[in-house]
Order: sequence, then structure tokens, then C-alpha cells
Amino acid sequence: MRLRSLLALALLVDIGGIASAVGQSLPGDPAAGRVFAIRNCSSCHVVAERQAAPSVVDAPRFAALARDPAVTELSLRAFFQTPHAEMPDIMLTRQQTDDVISYIFSLRR
Repeated sequence: MRLRSLLALALLVDIGGIASAVGQSLPGDPAAGRVFAIRNCSSCHVVAERQAAPSVVDAPRFAALARDPAVTELSLRAFFQTPHAEMPDIMLTRQQTDDVISYIFSLRR
């Protein structure tokens, strides 16, 4: 639920259209983002097709995030830069952030 609140806040910040539109290309390498997500996120999130469900039930699936119209590039960037008690303290580099965001949006197809 906290994720949705943060994403909603970021969406409000994006009312002026600052975030990338769905059709625009994003910085980052979706293949590298997939590898990073499988290594670092898959113990709590379903990050790829045919992945067994992780033990954490409330963690959103990456495909669900990709389909959620409230999730924007800006909202994900804000989320990744904010500490979260329920998540491990993983500090992503700018490149890793770009790659994971690019991977998440690649799941919209």
C-alpha cells in the first residue's frame, strides 16, 4: 500500500507532463535491468514470466507495475530514491535505476 501512495504522490508531481510518455524511449538497457531484477528483486517480487511466486505476497509483480497507469518513469525514480522499511536497503546507481525502469516498462508490451 505504501508503494501505491508513493507512486500516487509522484503522479501528482507529474501533472505537468514531466515524466516520459509510454511511447518514448527510456534511458537504460532493459536486458541489464532484467538481470539486475532477477538477481536483486526476485526474492520478493515476480520480475519475469514463468518465475515462481516469491515468499512475499504483498510485493507487486513487475508486470503489474508496468500496466498500472499511475506508474511513470518519474514515480519509479522517486520510489527507488526513497528508503522503505519493508524493502532491503539497496542503493541503485543511476545506470541500474535506468536499466530497471527500462525493463519494467518493457513489460507493458
